[in-house]
Amino acid sequence: MEYQPKILPKPKSASKSTLKMRSLQLLPVGYPLRAGEAAPFLTTDDPTLFQHYARSQWMGLIVKKGSFLFDSLLFPDYAFRAISVETDGSQITKDTTISLFSEPSSDPPITTLLEDVQFSDVIGQQNAIDKCMIIGRFLSDSRLLRSKWAPKNVLFWGPPGNGKTMMAKALSHETEHSIFLVKASDLLGVYVGDGARKIRNLYAEARKESPAIVFIDELDAIALKRKFQGIRGDVIELVSALLGEMDGIEKNQGVVTIGSTNQPKMLDIAILSRFEELIEFKIPNVKEREQILIKYANTSPIPFIGIFWSQIVQKTQGWSGRELKDKLIKNAIHYAILHEKSEIHMNDLEIIIKKNIDLSESLPHYS
Repeated sequence: MEYQPKILPKPKSASKSTLKMRSLQLLPVGYPLRAGEAAPFLTTDDPTLFQHYARSQWMGLIVKKGSFLFDSLLFPDYAFRAISVETDGSQITKDTTISLFSEPSSDPPITTLLEDVQFSDVIGQQNAIDKCMIIGRFLSDSRLLRSKWAPKNVLFWGPPGNGKTMMAKALSHETEHSIFLVKASDLLGVYVGDGARKIRNLYAEARKESPAIVFIDELDAIALKRKFQGIRGDVIELVSALLGEMDGIEKNQGVVTIGSTNQPKMLDIAILSRFEELIEFKIPNVKEREQILIKYANTSPIPFIGIFWSQIVQKTQGWSGRELKDKLIKNAIHYAILHEKSEIHMNDLEIIIKKNIDLSESLPHYS
């Protein structure tokens, strides 16, 4: 027997005694069937517009809490579940307040600060210091800041732990202007459009504090080449919003964007081309490693005695400034505390260096 599809009867018209619905809240739940990918999340830029949109297709429908309503216009068969109905079993009318529920999304933790960090605290990286001094001149001179030659976008790049974030904080302190410090991964949203909103809010706040610095750390977390952006649909909108801010579509005089990345080759060319200058942060050389070690050793609660720093630095080739501080100086202090030592000597540092080298060599390497 040939299969005969079941034809559902049209909903009966509501009787005159049917209660009129005062309010309805809908939760986007996705498509009934979707192969190979998660259902998209929906949000809205204008709640009033969504309300008109919802009324236009569901006017007259009688809805109970838990009922499913299916879109028939922009996203055919996309389902919404009624999670709040006043009153249950009532009818949607032209006066029903219809709202879209979404999980509250927190904006990234943005730090507005004037930290006590100076250019002199950053050892080496002279090119970056020179550029930051130029930026500082513009930020501190309103006449220069209004000119078309004012710096807008600068990229700090290089291996981690070599002073990129410290340099941005030093610029903020030296110029006495606020820095909005945010990790790029915190700009990713839960819903499509959420990340773009976070970018707009970030720059809106920075403009209020103008002159100000926006420092986006780990930029490669969001600004990957286009072939990778398709992995997350919201990244495309986020990058478009960032491009708009960097281009100055919104008036952003007095806001300098500093991006930071360990992998500049992974960045999308559209983002990369917006940076007027790319400043490389290099691994410290022999002289700089010695300066870094002495600087942190002088702040130690346990004195370093009889240290031949020129010999120590020969064993730390390729170490970043952060590694010199955390893996050597800090671990030497911890080692002294553990063994109840009142002083730190050469053999203590050599023990710590050997442990780090042995650990590095024992870690698995992947091709």
